[in-house]
Amino acid sequence: MRLENHYYELISMHTDGQSGRFHIALCPDCEVYRGHFPDNPVCPGVCHIQTVKELTERLTGCRLRIRAIRLCRLTAVATPATCPELRVDIRLSPADNGVHVQARMADAERTYMEYQGEMEKDKPETE
Repeated sequence: MRLENHYYELISMHTDGQSGRFHIALCPDCEVYRGHFPDNPVCPGVCHIQTVKELTERLTGCRLRIRAIRLCRLTAVATPATCPELRVDIRLSPADNGVHVQARMADAERTYMEYQGEMEKDKPETE
């Protein structure tokens, strides 16, 4: 499931081909928060990773799949109430058959996730 326009909305983006700064707003009514957790919604780390993947796809202009995650440090708990808007900085460098991705998800006060990994072009499914 794509998270854009469900879990988050893209407010703005500034890119130069090999890096990008994305400003996103978390959608507090997303069904993810009803299950994680209804009385105290928390952003799941897997959704942070998927958000980085989707924004990296915007940056590269192609569908990607995660080949390897080298580092995923969740440094603070993000919630739609405490940090309704986030900045996602992404830097790319060439890797074998794909790109090396360095990303940081933060707001003005704290960093919520640091990520490093490799992504490659997604191969279409065969029937």
